[in-house]
Amino acid sequence: MAQVLNLKELRSSSALKAEIQKLEEDIQQLKEQMGRQKLLEKKLNDDIVNHKKDFDHLEKQFAHFAGLETEFEELQQELQMERLEKLINGDKKDNQVNVQVKKARDDLLKVQAELKELKKLDPLRLKRQVTDLKKKNIDQAKDNKNLSSALVTERKEVKELTNEKDRLEAEVKASNKQTNFFWESEDGKWALYETGLVLKDETQNEDPPNRILCLNRENGVSIVSASLGDDDKVVWVSKMDIPDEIVIEAGKRLKMMAAKDEEEDDD
Repeated sequence: MAQVLNLKELRSSSALKAEIQKLEEDIQQLKEQMGRQKLLEKKLNDDIVNHKKDFDHLEKQFAHFAGLETEFEELQQELQMERLEKLINGDKKDNQVNVQVKKARDDLLKVQAELKELKKLDPLRLKRQVTDLKKKNIDQAKDNKNLSSALVTERKEVKELTNEKDRLEAEVKASNKQTNFFWESEDGKWALYETGLVLKDETQNEDPPNRILCLNRENGVSIVSASLGDDDKVVWVSKMDIPDEIVIEAGKRLKMMAAKDEEEDDD
């Protein structure tokens, strides 16, 4: 007779626990990666704000320089008018004319010096800088959008891993609750249990159904019987590669359980 399965060993040595541990580590790594990417996203947003401030400052400077250029042109026109007025008023004393001319020349030299300094600032270069900043802001916005998409994808992966972890834990919990163990393969890989498991689409009755649960102890995957076939072999609820020996043993047990129920009904 096959050796009875020790449930305590099943709980402590099950490969499912190793799988769950691996999933938990993967989830932790993804959470850490998400934390780093959130910091990167915050830095990119801060950079965008800073570049916008620089852009606004450059626009104000450009407007200021444009105003100075306009003022210079207006001043030149005023100086020309003054010179014309001095020529028209030729009856004024020569010394007065000379004073006015000298003053106009000094003012003109001063304005020319200011214009030379303004030209050093190169408004065209400022325009190019503004254009470059606009392009950089657009590129950073695209990077930020790509980062957001990556974060959404990673959150989805974390959710899927969490769901898979919950599913495996539920399977471990269900396996640990199986107490009606009756058969184990010689290599210890396969184990059979009696179970009254009600499937999702079935109606819960007072008497639970007779079913056999087959557990692969190497990978923790389990499957339950759907019915007993005409060849006295178990028909499983889904496809799974199970040795013929186990299918026959499960069929024998299921047939015995059905016969027992008939005897109880006759009594």
